[in-house]
Amino acid sequence: MFKWVVTSILLVSLLFSEELIVDLRNPIYKNGVLYTHEGGVIKNKDIRIQAKTIQYTRRTEGEKEIQKIEAEGDLLIQYKGRAYVGSELEYDFIEKTGTIYDGKTFSSMWFVGGDQIDLKPDGSYKVKNASITTCENKDSSWDLHAGRINVMKQDLFEAKKIRFRMFKIPLLWLPSFKVNLKRFREPIFRYTVNWDKGQGPRAAIRYQLYSWQDFAFYGRVEYRWRTGWGGAIETEYLPPQGRTTFVTRSFLGKDRLQLAPNKERRYRLQGALNSVSESGKTSTVLTWDKYNDVRMPTIFKPDDFEVSTAMRTLLFVRHQESDIIASFKVRPRVNPFESIKQDLPSLYTQLLPRQIGRTGIYNFFSMKAAYVDFAYSDQLTVSLKDFHSARIEVREKLQRPISLGPLTLTPFAGFQGIFYSDSPSHQTKGLGFLKYGATLYARAARPYNHYKHVIEPYASLSSLTRPTVSPDDHYIFTIADGYQKINQIQGGVRNLLFSKKRVGKEPSFAADLFANAFVVDPTIPQFVPRLYLDLAWRLPSLHFTFNNCWNFRNHILNFSKATFLWTVNENVAFTLEGRYRSRFDWRKADHENFILDVTRSESDLLLSPLSDRRITFLAGAFIRFTPLWECNISWINGFYRLNEKPYTEARVDLSTWISSSFKLRLGYSYINNRDRFTVKIDLVKK
Repeated sequence: MFKWVVTSILLVSLLFSEELIVDLRNPIYKNGVLYTHEGGVIKNKDIRIQAKTIQYTRRTEGEKEIQKIEAEGDLLIQYKGRAYVGSELEYDFIEKTGTIYDGKTFSSMWFVGGDQIDLKPDGSYKVKNASITTCENKDSSWDLHAGRINVMKQDLFEAKKIRFRMFKIPLLWLPSFKVNLKRFREPIFRYTVNWDKGQGPRAAIRYQLYSWQDFAFYGRVEYRWRTGWGGAIETEYLPPQGRTTFVTRSFLGKDRLQLAPNKERRYRLQGALNSVSESGKTSTVLTWDKYNDVRMPTIFKPDDFEVSTAMRTLLFVRHQESDIIASFKVRPRVNPFESIKQDLPSLYTQLLPRQIGRTGIYNFFSMKAAYVDFAYSDQLTVSLKDFHSARIEVREKLQRPISLGPLTLTPFAGFQGIFYSDSPSHQTKGLGFLKYGATLYARAARPYNHYKHVIEPYASLSSLTRPTVSPDDHYIFTIADGYQKINQIQGGVRNLLFSKKRVGKEPSFAADLFANAFVVDPTIPQFVPRLYLDLAWRLPSLHFTFNNCWNFRNHILNFSKATFLWTVNENVAFTLEGRYRSRFDWRKADHENFILDVTRSESDLLLSPLSDRRITFLAGAFIRFTPLWECNISWINGFYRLNEKPYTEARVDLSTWISSSFKLRLGYSYINNRDRFTVKIDLVKK
């Protein structure tokens, strides 16, 4: 009889194109009601109900079809991709709505519960007398409490008249609150307490005040004993796999220090917008960083505040087609104490390399037009005057690869011209020069049992003719304006070992021995002034690099850098790095550009800040003691400097989970001869 009842229910359900499976233990059937108190499961494509006591009703009253369930005891409901527990359930299969009494559900890191959870057909739900917490226990030390909340699809949470409670005691009241329960990058809230002997104790609180869809809004309040109150407003728009992201940080605070230039207020406004068009051809970057105190980026520098603007205010738009790249750039100075090159604005166009007919010759052409203004800091001496000029640059280069058996020879020749509307003599200047040279390259390989050995000898000649204008007679805005006659030869041999166990990976061992030679140059009388050796070992858990340069001219090690990385296992990793720089190794933005070396004499460079001898050691370690406790250690020591004292900096961060979603961070740092202790409590996704 029981099998007949269950089969009939299943067949009738199929007539409505919705399969309903009823699986009850020792059921009792009477007047269209199937009942058990020994447990069972009822499910269809949308819902699965498991309970100790189940009463399933299916009958017709007049013209009304009734199909519902009442369940309690060891209750578990899976509905529209979400799990619920509670004391009792009422669900209507016709209306696809239900009510869970004394219910609770989980979303990301949040436990949402209440006296009554009303299920909606689209998967959303409403909760009466609701509480939200990160604690899985029934009695949580804290929660967000509201009379009623709505949780829509995609975990969008909305509530009115919400209270933040600690041990059931209301501490904070908000008229309304919206948050995305799943998607966020930053902690929902963070408490921070730190102390350093220079600034004194500081306490800060950071809350996610609002989030909806892909947008989040944060508030921050801090108090420092020596400086006073401060606060920040922060916004984030970070859609998943989105083409546009937008982040802002805006800080305002007071400074009571006697040395502060403005004792009433200090502020910093940061923002970054990144966008890519639907076609992927056009990208836009907009960043800004405005602050009224030159000390602001260093004094107010929480780890979670920087937007990676590199303290730049910039608009950059780039567009690429199949044969051309074009860009537009504006970079003004917004902080008067900065010394920067302003682009007001600049336009750049580059034709992608193309072959001229069937000659095998490839053409490279680019052009840049800009109005450039170099502005010195207003805190520098008045003898340094700003300078500006319209600047138009044209580059043309031709090259053709020639196969010579095992060798490949690629000669090239080109022209570069720059027009300046102004100069130190207040006259227009037209700078021009020719560039020519060639590269010679060969490659041979031999396989062994476990490795493949590759050897690559190479040589190159790169020459610039003497510019039509001396570097002292036109403005130097950046390295792109610094040109001088040079005849540079580079030759070397590269050895690579590839492991057959790591197909397609970088070489397990690499050695590059090379030297630069300068032909007939008065500032570099030595034909081969330096010899370089770069070594690298890459193993599954070890990575070691060793870069060296010997200075023949001065008979000294010019620089040396060694880096050692070791990942012991998933719980332990170490890094160690040593750097040495002699006073003959100039601090240059491009270490492989030698225009500076052939333009200025060695004696002049030794007297400049470009000569900065030093030895530096850096070390770091990551140790996970237990699944809940982990430690990060970093240390740096610098010494052997010409005119400055040795320095040491260190930082230790110890963190642990104190509940399912609360992370405690204890930190100590020693920077600029100051001790700093930090305590942070974050509500984050585990």
